[in-house]
Order: sequence, then structure tokens, then C-alpha cells
Amino acid sequence: MSLEINEEKCSVCSAYLFPEDDVVYCPECGAPHHRECYNSLGHCGLRDFHGTENQYKKPENNTEQINESFEEATTTCAVCGERYNSDNTSCPACNAPNISKMGGRIGGHIVSIDLMGGVPPKTDLGSGVTAEEAKKFVSSNSHRYIPKFLKFKNGKKTSWNWLAFLTPCGWLFSRKMYLLGGIIGAIQIALSMLTVPFAAAANQLDLSAAKNSYEIASIVMDNISLVGENVIYLASLSSFLNLALSLFFAIFADYIYKNRVISSICEIKSNSDDIEQSFIKKGGVNFFAAVIAYFAINELPNIIAYTMGLL
Repeated sequence: MSLEINEEKCSVCSAYLFPEDDVVYCPECGAPHHRECYNSLGHCGLRDFHGTENQYKKPENNTEQINESFEEATTTCAVCGERYNSDNTSCPACNAPNISKMGGRIGGHIVSIDLMGGVPPKTDLGSGVTAEEAKKFVSSNSHRYIPKFLKFKNGKKTSWNWLAFLTPCGWLFSRKMYLLGGIIGAIQIALSMLTVPFAAAANQLDLSAAKNSYEIASIVMDNISLVGENVIYLASLSSFLNLALSLFFAIFADYIYKNRVISSICEIKSNSDDIEQSFIKKGGVNFFAAVIAYFAINELPNIIAYTMGLL
């Protein structure tokens, strides 16, 4: 089985196209696809780039160069672009698995390792930062972020980030935005402290018979004189502000992160002697910091309340 002379890839799954594959082409830009991939998507995999400078362009034929490459029996890593012996089970540069040895499929399913989500490596995401550079900086989940960064560059500012919604502080710390994460964490802890008087009052009520939140609310309202209207107001205000904070970061977290990635990469390129090492140090994910931040937000208010004798 030999590759097409131009080393064309499917515009959806990024797997190489072989002469025996059932290939279809986009009627607008001519981008090639597996028929199965095109039908599953329902449109061209590069539709978002139609009419732009990044629209699909058919590569020029270079028969001699490609024949020499295959005579040497080498393959290109789908992750880092390193070319190595196709007999190897993994890339010697980044240890990514050699997909060519698996026939491009695992368990009958197409394997795709496109860490830029279909965005060409040289695409400018802003301030001269390329998609390839952003991929190296973002590292984990870059296939999700890079396409969003491109849309933000073209004018969009909103998205949806579930992790940022569930734990804004934890997400910020996971992406190494420690200063902003610390500020948001302090705000969340302060808002949680507003619920302490309500928790203390609720401890005086017999809620053991309550089967759901509605019954708990009914018991609290029946004993409003004991709980106190101001206490209920503060607890309600805390819940509302926490929800507003979570919604804000769910909608704007990716845009905030894009600005941080672009500014960090520009700073590294201007000041760092070892760009790759700086990308690793300042970019990527800090899972440990995210876990610590999550537990701090949830446990510190209780610790503070018990220390002060409020509970």
C-alpha cells in the first residue's frame, strides 16, 4: 500500500489518503476527504476557512522528493512533525505512537492526532504567534483551544468552558494563571463565608426528615424568625454572585486564556534564551495546583468558620 504522490490527508481525520480509499472532494475548495468522514460531518472539514487566506490549496507535485522519502522507509510523526524510521513503534522525539504501523486505524476506527484542531501550523493567531507555537505552549487539549483562538482573532469573544464553569479558580490554576486564580479564589472564599451564618442557623433546625431541597427550604421558611431574614439574604446573595462568577468564566475563560497565551509567547520570544524550555515552564497544565485550588475553595471557608467558632 503506497501513499498518494502528494501525501494528501483527509481534511477531517488527518489520516493519509491511499489510492484504494473511497475519496471525495469538497466542491468549493477541492479539499480531499474519506467519503465516510465527509458524510459523518455533512460538509467540508475546512469549511470555516473557505474564502480566507487559509483555504485549502492543493500541494504541488514533487515526485522525486517523495519517492526518495519512501525509498528510505520513513514516516512523519503526526504530533511533532519529526521524520523517522517507519519500523519504529513510536516517535523518538516525542514518543507519540507510530500510527502508520497501525494502518491509520485502531479497532476499526480512524485514528486522528491533529493537535491543532485542523488549523494550519503557520496560521497567525495574533501578534505574530503561530498555531504551531500556541500548540507547544498550550500542550494539553490544544486541539480544542487552537481553533477557538483563531475564531477569537477573527472577532469572536465568547465560548463555553465547562471546567471553568464548575471551578473557575481551579481552571485558572490548572492553566498557570496564578495571580488571577488567586484573586478569584479569594472572592469565592469570601462569598462562601457569607453562607456561614445560614449554615449555623440551619444546624439548629431538625432537617433529618427532609427528603429533598424543596422540603429543606420549606422547613427554613417555617422557621424564618429563628434563621433570620438577613441570614437568608446573605446566603442567597452568595449563591447568586457565585453563579454569576461561574457563568462569566464559562463564557469568557477561553478568550482570557487566548490573550494570556499570545502575550506569554510574545514575551518568551523576546526575552528567553531557551524558548522551548520556557514554553514548558510557563505553558501546559499544572494539575496539582488545580487540585489544591479546588479543595482550598471548598474547605477553607469551613476551616475558617470553625476556627472563629462560627460553626
